[in-house]
Amino acid sequence: MRRLLNIVLCACALALASCVGDGKVNDLQGGNTPSEDKGVLTINVGTRSESGTVRDYILSIYKNEGGKSTLVRKYDSSKEDMQKPQYIWLLAGNYTAKVECGEAVAATFNEAEQYLYGEKNFDITAGETKTVDLVAVIQNIPVEVVFDQTIIDGFHEGYNVEVKADDNVKLTYTESKKGYFIMPKGVTSLSWHFVGTFEYDDNGELVNVDKSGTLADVELKKGYKLSFKFSKDAIGLFGGISVIVDESIDEREDHFSFNPDPELKGDGFDIGASCNYAGGDRRYVATSPAEFCAVSIVAGGKEYNPVEESVAGVTLSGLNTTKLYVTISDDFFNALSGGAQIIELCVTDTSGGEARKDLPYHLQGVNGYDNANEVLAWAGGTTSLSATVFGTPSSVQIIYRKGEGEWLSSDATSSGANRYTATVGGIEANTTYEYNLVVNGKTVGTSLAFTTRDGNQIPNGGMEDWSTSGKVAVPFHTADNAFWCTGNWGAADYVGNITNSSSDVRPGSKGRKSVYLDSTYAVIKFAAGNLYVGSWGGMDGLQAKVYFGQPFTYNAKPKAIRFWAKWKCGKINREQTGKGKKGDPDLCKIFCCMCNWESPWMVHSGKAEATTFSPSDANIKSGDARYNGVLYSAYMDTTESKEDWHLVEIPFVFYGTDPNEVPNHLVLTFTCSGYGDFFDGSEDSWMYIDDIELVY
Repeated sequence: MRRLLNIVLCACALALASCVGDGKVNDLQGGNTPSEDKGVLTINVGTRSESGTVRDYILSIYKNEGGKSTLVRKYDSSKEDMQKPQYIWLLAGNYTAKVECGEAVAATFNEAEQYLYGEKNFDITAGETKTVDLVAVIQNIPVEVVFDQTIIDGFHEGYNVEVKADDNVKLTYTESKKGYFIMPKGVTSLSWHFVGTFEYDDNGELVNVDKSGTLADVELKKGYKLSFKFSKDAIGLFGGISVIVDESIDEREDHFSFNPDPELKGDGFDIGASCNYAGGDRRYVATSPAEFCAVSIVAGGKEYNPVEESVAGVTLSGLNTTKLYVTISDDFFNALSGGAQIIELCVTDTSGGEARKDLPYHLQGVNGYDNANEVLAWAGGTTSLSATVFGTPSSVQIIYRKGEGEWLSSDATSSGANRYTATVGGIEANTTYEYNLVVNGKTVGTSLAFTTRDGNQIPNGGMEDWSTSGKVAVPFHTADNAFWCTGNWGAADYVGNITNSSSDVRPGSKGRKSVYLDSTYAVIKFAAGNLYVGSWGGMDGLQAKVYFGQPFTYNAKPKAIRFWAKWKCGKINREQTGKGKKGDPDLCKIFCCMCNWESPWMVHSGKAEATTFSPSDANIKSGDARYNGVLYSAYMDTTESKEDWHLVEIPFVFYGTDPNEVPNHLVLTFTCSGYGDFFDGSEDSWMYIDDIELVY
């Protein structure tokens, strides 16, 4: 790891008068000012400790003149008031830069006390830039002592190693560790001295071991390792004792790549401070030793590249130079929504260095949509729209429209700091609207869109929930008070269920079930496969009573009924009343009504002429009283088979007198034998239905 101190100074001969001499330290005495007789210095400083940890440093710059050196600049990275400035101007002349990390401790086991030092001499020429690469080199000689387990086990009476450069620079090792030495002037060797006592045999005889050696010609950038092992069986040694020492050297190289990153700042403002932007230019300035080649801006979830493409509201000045200006203005900000925004600006130079900053803004314009205050209603709901506005404008409106329709306007009032809110009406369910801000008659910011919530939906429209009551299959999660009903209640005891759940679902369905309707002959009468919103009224002798419709709360006005279906219209083979003729194709019938009723409509199979309910356009307009209260009807019938899954949508037709009248009942019926009320139809007719929904 390395720490790079980048003191980036642009070289140019500025015609700015300055009569201050350069013998004073730093800006506090006025020395760091441009003038024609000065040049600029770029210093790249690399510092690294033995383990690569980051170190604070002191950088000092001396001017050499008349046989003496005078301190003219001093920076301390550990002190806030002594941080380096971006630009350092120096009078023409000869200088020496010195960098130090830590204090020179002669001998220590503490790595944090390592001392780093480097210096370099250079010349400054008026009107030019000088780049100096300065490396702070570790001045300590690392010496690691390793005691093998044979030492630890054999010398339990005690042992140590003293390593020293002279009597004032020494360390005593009693365990395996690393020490650091600063060599005295003129000393190039380190000596080591091992002493220890071990028990020679089982009789308890103690033997003292004393062994020494020298590490000659020690050098900076090298580390040394002494490994001690013990063998009491070595041949040819007094008492058979030997301490074996491994003197190894580890080359330590400090490699630094001096490519300082560019610096990016606000031109006359704090780049990190949030800006309440109400118009005008915002200019950013970037500087680097290398030329700038790329710029990117990320805002509102989109990335812009103003170098390769024209970006509205963004101008660049100084591309391919070492000083780049990026100006962002109204046209760019107006493409963003109001409120808090983070704009990411990144500049890149030809050496690969980059500066990346998050630019915090609060922008005027409409804010993102929040449906918390959305209220749907049959005749049109309401919702709240908000915007960020600065100052005290004389008028604020929020304009809105549905799709590509006409713009409508609603006055906005202050609802908090820099926040205005408008309530808009006539909002429809599941509808997309566009909206924008107008301040003092001028459109501000970009338009946004919102989509309202869906209106109330038909329970179990996906036909996923089924239950049973005895033999009867019920298309609802409970048989009691079920929203849906079928002819199963009359057929189950005789021929079984004629309406069942099926695993044959429409393409792309997220569900696992559909509903299957099957027409059949039930012993003495024809039974039509059907599914309807309503309830079972029981048997009246051999006749059935059913109730069409359920109470339903409309929080918005549906436009159509939509579902997936496939069906077969078989040839009629059961004819009892003659409504359906043998040999003719059966009638597939589907209808949905929104009614204002006091109670559901009863259909009696024994009184079919008087009670059957078929809300076609002709029947409703006929004046038949049974269709009183039908406000909207979506009706279809067909004798054409369609045996593949397909999407069907039937629009509602208005038959009432007041479009604001709210219905209170929903009627919905599917049957593959439309003459079933009269016991005419085909046993070959069937129908599948899936994913039924109201379209808002």
